[in-house]
This record gives sequence, structure tokens and C-alpha cells, in this order.
Amino acid sequence: MTAPTQEKTRPARELTPSVDIFENETELLVVADVPGLDPNDIGVHVELPDFRIEAKVQGGEKPVVYTRSFRIDERIDPESVKAEYKEGVLRVHLAKSSAFQPRRVAVQAS
Repeated sequence: MTAPTQEKTRPARELTPSVDIFENETELLVVADVPGLDPNDIGVHVELPDFRIEAKVQGGEKPVVYTRSFRIDERIDPESVKAEYKEGVLRVHLAKSSAFQPRRVAVQAS
């Protein structure tokens, strides 16, 4: 009796995409260079305090896996995160909770 053969898996090549992070009064903007992807293959995960970008490309001899993770704080509203992908660049908008956004208080004359 012969032993069952196991499928040999090819180890993926892991890449850490370069990112830029910008902050203004209402959001953090994460801009990541992840060329050659289909938007459906990109995962953006927010589970406070963790934020993670993952993507996998099946091509060539080895699949390529992009991963990048960050710690974020409670200022971010996980329900308001939006992401867009265009021409190899992923832009993730991490909206700040309204409780942490500056507000203007009107002064009334008495």
C-alpha cells in the first residue's frame, strides 16, 4: 500500500508595502503602494486597537502576500472606515470618532 501523496505548497513571498500616514482634524489617511492587485483581493481589517492591510496575488512561481499592520487608538470609529484602490495605490480613510473631533462652541450674548 502506498502512502498518500501530499500536495506541495509553494511558500508565498511576503512583502511589506510602503505606506504614508496623514492626519487632519477628522481622519487618519493611510496610503499604501500595492501594485498589481484586484480590489477584491485586498482585505482591510479594523479591530481596535489593530488595523491591518492584507492582500494576496497569485502569479508567477510564488504567490505574493502583502501585509502591514498598525496599532490605532480609540479615536478611530471602526464603523466609518472607507477604502479605495486606484492605479496600484490603496487609500484607507480612518475617520475619527465625533467625540474626538474639534468643535466650535457658539458664544451667545446675554
